[in-house]
Amino acid sequence: METDPNWIGAAIAVAAGLVIGSILARAARGVLSQERRPEAVRDAAGAIASVFFAAAVIAGLITALGFVDDTAVDDLPKDFIDYVPRALSAAIVLIVANIAATFIVAALERSLGHVSPVVRQRVPPIARGAILFMGGLIAANQLGIDTLILTLAAAAVFFGLALTAALVAYSGSGPVASEVAASRALRRILNVGDSVDTEIVTGTIVELHGVKAEVQTADGRRVLVGYSSLLDAVVGITRAD
Repeated sequence: METDPNWIGAAIAVAAGLVIGSILARAARGVLSQERRPEAVRDAAGAIASVFFAAAVIAGLITALGFVDDTAVDDLPKDFIDYVPRALSAAIVLIVANIAATFIVAALERSLGHVSPVVRQRVPPIARGAILFMGGLIAANQLGIDTLILTLAAAAVFFGLALTAALVAYSGSGPVASEVAASRALRRILNVGDSVDTEIVTGTIVELHGVKAEVQTADGRRVLVGYSSLLDAVVGITRAD
């Protein structure tokens, strides 16, 4: 059975596109991942390398299409020219989204320094993923891809997360607010070094924190006592010398 030379040429073109794309992607990743590059560029190295790989594969597929049906590529130059502005817009959106995600994650890491390690580890990656996901949706719209279903799904997810965060914040704000109010009242009375004697704890105040007082007991232990509990108790106070 005789093989059509055109199909052989098409297969070679596809294979060449894959090989060249892999080489270009590896080279781009190596260049952009260097330490002297800005952090945003290093973070985008993988995405840019994927663009090089995809471009080489597309070129190979177009060449293969020319081998199989040369009339099908007659309109490709015009279509390509029409497509370039949209592709550039999508690339710009992805780059801006990556840069924005980098700055926002850095700001979150600084602002979350007082929370638990679990929150510090989980919140920044979630925020980064959300920003990049929204950037991907916008980029897909620039390319003419119908993203209505994905947009609605993303809106539902973000609405659910926002509602959950609001409920958590609302449910936990009452106790914290009462402690803050109690601390403002007691800070006018208590000072570091004062000794307190209550049914809750007896010892010397070593630190007045935001919502709790740190008291050192006679046996050397340090305990944290909520201001609201001190405010409701009968407290004996011995002033520091």
